[in-house]
Order: sequence, then structure tokens, then C-alpha cells
Amino acid sequence: ETRKTLGGRIRVAPEGVNATVSSVDCDNVTAETTLYHFIQDLRNFDDAFEKTDFKFINDQKPDRHFKDLKLLPVKELVFYGIRDNEAPLEKGGVHLAPTEFHEMLSQEKDTVVVDVRNHYEAAIGRFDGGKAKYVDPKMRKSTDYTTWLSKPETQEELRDKNVLMFCTGGIRCERASAYLNAQMGSQVKGIYQLQGGIERYLQAFPDGGHWRGKNFVFDKREAISAENPTGDGGVVRKSKDSATVIETQCCLCEKPWDRYIGKKKCDTCGVPVLVCAACLSRKSTGTEVLRCPLCVEEGITVPANELEYTKNGVAVCSDANESSESKAASSVLKWGGGHASQKKKQRKMKRKLCQFGSECVRKDCFFAHPERKNGL
Repeated sequence: ETRKTLGGRIRVAPEGVNATVSSVDCDNVTAETTLYHFIQDLRNFDDAFEKTDFKFINDQKPDRHFKDLKLLPVKELVFYGIRDNEAPLEKGGVHLAPTEFHEMLSQEKDTVVVDVRNHYEAAIGRFDGGKAKYVDPKMRKSTDYTTWLSKPETQEELRDKNVLMFCTGGIRCERASAYLNAQMGSQVKGIYQLQGGIERYLQAFPDGGHWRGKNFVFDKREAISAENPTGDGGVVRKSKDSATVIETQCCLCEKPWDRYIGKKKCDTCGVPVLVCAACLSRKSTGTEVLRCPLCVEEGITVPANELEYTKNGVAVCSDANESSESKAASSVLKWGGGHASQKKKQRKMKRKLCQFGSECVRKDCFFAHPERKNGL
């Protein structure tokens, strides 16, 4: 049986490619060698990959490996709802190496650092150790960015400042910095972004530098930190004491907790919420209400399932009593699309035997086939 040595997710859009690819050691070939060969094949395929910013993260645990390799065509690498002519990528911010970014974070005068990630990511980690003022747009998702930047108080906070921007790996900053330049380019001193994102910064500063807490990532590592570069993903273990910890808590019992496990989401806006292992293992009473810190702060109480949203998750109307004092979230993070519902349906069908048995000719049959080698 052939063993898959490459796995990951490759997103392809008109503006470029964003990918997370992993490999595992196999007979006579290391994972590192396999990935370097893959990169060289890309460069041989097209000269455009000569300019691609590749980040290598070695010595990961085998369970961090993606089991399959998927190529996903998308309209935008990160969906902001911004047209190309509104924020041309060539008009983005100045890219700074981690050492340069670190130095600018130490400047207190006329410098702000904007977190381009979602608030649930910022809740467990951020650049909070420098002198530059930290700014959290408090977004539930990237499409909230334009609304945040249009606010007079936002523009006043950024005006006449050096604006530093950062995100997980650098991708979100590309469009975000270009849009800031289009909207306020003449009103700020300069726009800069962290080349390679938080991941590369932590590689350059193993002690964490000005970073505090954890960097939430969208793969099996779950969240990484200066103390734990391989990530939290997997079995819940007692955390080691850290000098760079960010104080966060379980949304139910309010005890200290900083891991997004159990795939729990906010009942009022849909973003991931922190629920500790003890609360997850406790039998549900059916009355628990999960709310993220942002919904608590904003006084959001109307459940997301009582609202009607556009495809982009912007609230358009509510079934709640208009005369009530209940408040709804202005946007919601919607989870799963057609592919998610398809997988759920497949899992359900696999519990039932196919009525045609061995005579079934469909290789992609949803129902169970015990007589087949893999049961499919």
C-alpha cells in the first residue's frame, strides 16, 4: 500500500496561493527532504514560485500531519468583501522582517500596532510587551474589518501614527494594509506589516520577544507559543507555568483556561469559545449559554439562530421582539458549508448497510459495505 507523504490544504485564488503542507518520515526519506523537494518542484513548474515566501517548521509531532492533500479554488485567499480596485495588493504596507518589526514595537511615540486577526484569536495571545499601543479591532471575522476602519474613533486613533499590522502568517495583512492605505494613506505616517506573521516572529525570537500568550493556528497544532512551538493540539495536559501567559477563562465556570477544544461556539455570534475540560466532561443540563467575551462586553443576548443573516453573516433582521431590550450581534461567524454537511451525511449513512450489498457498483456509495477492504 502506498503511503501518503504529503498532506495539507492549498487555497488558490486569482491573487495568489496560500498553503499549509506537511509531511512525515518514510523509508529512506525524511519529512524535511520531501517538503524541500516539493518546493523545488513548484519552482521548476513556474518561475512565480521563486518569489514565494516559504516558511519551514521542523521537528513537529507525527500527529500534526495532514492525512490528505486538498486543492481548494477560492475567490479570495481571505474573504474581506473588498474589490481588487478598492485595495490593490501592490499598494500594501511595507514588509518588515521580525527584527525590524520588533524594533518598531519598542517605539512608544506615534506608533500603534493593529491586530488583523479575529478577536477570539487575539484573546489568547498578542503583541503586548512593547511600547507601541496595541489596537484590537474586535472582529468576529475578516469582513468586519471595513466597518471597523470606517468608524470615526478608529480613524482618529490611527491618524498621524506609524501603523504596524500583524496576523498569523502574514496573508491577512496583505489586503488589510492595502485597504488602510486606500482609505487613510495620506493621514498616517506609515503603514507596515510583519513579514511572515507571528510564526516567523516566534522563530526569530525563541524567548517570545514582545509576544505574549499563544498564537492560534488553523491546523492540528491548535495554538503555538514561545514555550511550546509544536502546539497544544491533542490530549489536554496540565499547562506549564509561563511568564508570557495571557489571562483568559472558561466561558462557563470562569476558571483560567486558554484552549479552544470541543468545537464549542458562541450561541450569540458563532465564534469559538473557551470551555474547559471539566465543563466539557460535565453532563449538559440544556440550559447553558455559551457567550464569547466580545458578546459579553457588547451585551449581546439574542441567539444567532433567531436572526436572519446575509451569506456573509451580516444581520438583516431578527425574530426577537423589537420592543425588548435584547441586543443582537451585528455579524456572525457561520461554520461549515456544503462540504461540511456532505461529510455529516456520509458519517450518518455509514451506519447503515447498503441494500445492494456486493452488487453495488458505486465506489462513492454513502452506505456501509463490510465486504469491501475499507468498508466503503
